[in-house]
Amino acid sequence: MLNFDGTAISMGYAIGKILYLNNSKKSIPKYTITDTEKEMARLIEARDAVYDQLTILNERAKESIGGKNALIFQFHQMLLNDNSFRDYSKNIIINEHMNCEYAVKKTSEHFYNIFANLEDDYMRERADDIVDLSNKLLNTLMSENEISKVNITEPFIIAARELYPSDTLSFTKENILGIITSVGSFTSHASIISRILGIPSISNTNAVLERLNGRYAILDGEKGKLFVDPTEGMLSQYRSKKERYEQYRQMLNSQKNLPTETIDGKKIGLFATIGSIDGAQVAIDNDAEGIGFLKSDFLFAGRASLPSEDEQFMAYRAISKTMGTKVTNICMLDMLPEQECSYFNISKESNPAMGMRGIRLLLENPSVLKKQLRAIYRASAFGKVSICIPMVSSANEVRSFKKTAKEVRDELKREGINYDPSTQIGIIVETPAAAVISDILAEMVDFINIGTNDLTQYTLAVDRNNEDLINFYITAHKAVLRLIKMTIQNAHKAEIPVGICGDLAADKRLTEKFLRYGADSFSIIPSKILEMRSEIRKVDLNEKKSK
Repeated sequence: MLNFDGTAISMGYAIGKILYLNNSKKSIPKYTITDTEKEMARLIEARDAVYDQLTILNERAKESIGGKNALIFQFHQMLLNDNSFRDYSKNIIINEHMNCEYAVKKTSEHFYNIFANLEDDYMRERADDIVDLSNKLLNTLMSENEISKVNITEPFIIAARELYPSDTLSFTKENILGIITSVGSFTSHASIISRILGIPSISNTNAVLERLNGRYAILDGEKGKLFVDPTEGMLSQYRSKKERYEQYRQMLNSQKNLPTETIDGKKIGLFATIGSIDGAQVAIDNDAEGIGFLKSDFLFAGRASLPSEDEQFMAYRAISKTMGTKVTNICMLDMLPEQECSYFNISKESNPAMGMRGIRLLLENPSVLKKQLRAIYRASAFGKVSICIPMVSSANEVRSFKKTAKEVRDELKREGINYDPSTQIGIIVETPAAAVISDILAEMVDFINIGTNDLTQYTLAVDRNNEDLINFYITAHKAVLRLIKMTIQNAHKAEIPVGICGDLAADKRLTEKFLRYGADSFSIIPSKILEMRSEIRKVDLNEKKSK
């Protein structure tokens, strides 16, 4: 038996024969032409043909992966009609007198490099869409067969160097057991589609895939593993795993579109915690009722300079538009600047978790605070958003923040920029100080979220990332639970809702306890939402009260 490691892309298990599809890069002809008009006519004809192909793919996508996900192919069509994209190819044909296959290749390389070098993860992944579109143009111009034209008549585990959105969607779900690729990322459109379709898949495997064609294998989409020529014992083990997982998925799917409420009828908000633009669609796919916690840090991390107001606005707008009428609660910047945001030029801190972060960092950098607030308020004109203040420990911090928020609203009004004046402002209770004075803070804001990860480590004075202290980091410590209960009670006295975020929010052992404390909502990772809904629907809050 051979054992290969890879990156887990889509959960699930596949057992069957491998079918290797050779979609390696083809040789693109390069030659000088004299009749530029004729060459341009060839390119225009190919563009029209590809546009029609994309229209068909878009309709097919609406049926199989939903309308919002089908926007992938609308993006391809927009790119196909983009003046910059068209002019780049046209210039190579008209001014350099080169053939249109070569022009498409050079155009693809140019725009691929632009997207691939962007700092934002989501935009960087769109470089693959450039390649997918260019491949379609080249296949049309060169009359070559695409991967999508391969006729698969029986179920296989598909293996290929790389797959693009149109490739993944073109397979018949009944005839594809799983997907293995040599390259690919978790956030690529092809990967997103495989998760939506429920096709187990792994990428970045160290196997030489063409050598595995026709061999029997097990694909483990949970651990990112591939077993070739498995033993009978391994097969028996994974058949049981596959059966259990399919039963589990059926149970979760039965929770879709059901109300999140207890047996006695109390409605509970069940929101997603995300940290990227793509996360919004994952939240929708998992039936989240909104975004309870958008970590805006993804826009600031791993870069040499601060993101512009427009860059932030476009990201927030994209997420809020994806969520439609569902709320997107945006947490203001809360990172360890010394580690992640060197452009703040903060001197080295001996204990960054206790240092210049969250609201402290924002108040010390008013231009950063204003820029982020402006971006969020501008996005509020395109979807329902709310704002959350992190790392609060005093009432003065909240007052200062709200004062700046009002200044931003006044600025936008003077500039004639639309925003939603009813956008709510809340806080995250993650310091013991905030929990103890939550009665005061609750009178100042529209809602409270309890960040259980930081609240636990600050209450216990234990670094949750220090492996040597693992035995001292007690997640359900009575002190932490008392602070949570106190905060919920104070929020309700002020007649505002309160939600639970962080690791404890997804801990099923604590779900009923938090509900009995009075928690109004939970914000958890999208993959846990349906499981949590099932748990909430088992609770009868009247049952023990009567005893």
